[in-house]
Amino acid sequence: MSTPITGEQAIRDRIRAVVERILGHPLEPGADELTDLDSLQVLELMVSLEEEFDIDSDRIIETQTDWWTSLDGLVASVGRLSDPATEQA
Repeated sequence: MSTPITGEQAIRDRIRAVVERILGHPLEPGADELTDLDSLQVLELMVSLEEEFDIDSDRIIETQTDWWTSLDGLVASVGRLSDPATEQA
């Protein structure tokens, strides 16, 4: 079960930790681009984000075409999807 999301910085920190776990090393400070992920890493990212945030991976994928390419984009997408005010039934 995921822990409640408390703000943009918390989302960013959690996504960054997921990406770093997948890469096996820390991201450079200020790094945003994730375009170097291979297809297996993108799949692992999708599954890990679903588990971390308890958001269906299909909903994450539907947020934008290249949903995995930037940290900022992922933070915005997860933030929208986890906001109860924008939750769709």
